[in-house]
Amino acid sequence: MTVTRCPKAQGINVTDGVFVGAQRAVPLLWNTIANMQQQYTEHQLTREEREALQALQNKRTGLAIFQLSWIMVFVSLVVANLQLRYNAASWPPPGVAALNATVPTVMTVGLIISSVFAGRAARAIKENRGAAFLSQWRMMLLLGIIFVAVMAYEWVTVPVTGQYSDLFRVMVGFHGIHALVIGAMAVIVERRGSAGRYHADHFWTVEATAKLWHFVTIAWLLFYLFLYWI
Repeated sequence: MTVTRCPKAQGINVTDGVFVGAQRAVPLLWNTIANMQQQYTEHQLTREEREALQALQNKRTGLAIFQLSWIMVFVSLVVANLQLRYNAASWPPPGVAALNATVPTVMTVGLIISSVFAGRAARAIKENRGAAFLSQWRMMLLLGIIFVAVMAYEWVTVPVTGQYSDLFRVMVGFHGIHALVIGAMAVIVERRGSAGRYHADHFWTVEATAKLWHFVTIAWLLFYLFLYWI
């Protein structure tokens, strides 16, 4: 005759077993529901809508890859900055005054705010709020123009001090070129937006330009820290 021991006799905590089983079941249930929702959503879309959605996802992925790869160029300039510092007896070199960070700090705050306006403008056009899009986008442009103009003045008026000023001009000038090119794209977007060419079904150019302006902001923050504070 075979005697079956109860779970308690075997030293097994029934409550723990139920808890572990629930832990395993909840994620499985959640994934099942999510997959069902995704399949239902895709089923509701037409073939043209699915193709358009896939095309948008491809564009976003391509832009993200471009930004991640291109930021390495800015990182390489930071590495060059650090290399020159490492080889120098002191930084700034003896007899050279450090760069004044007051005006660049104000401009950096303005650039960050302009990036916020760009993001809000992109969200507005996706919601078919054309007037809000234009007002936010124009604020971004205004702050961007002020930033480029002031930093161009800083670039021109920096005292010539050899490697210290040369490195400053290379980094600020390189960033300034990107800000000018992407700023020109933003001006084109503003003109087309004023003509009513963007709406909830046609917004990729706005989104892409806003993300490129975010790139300008992030790249400048990288340079700003190493030029003025680190």
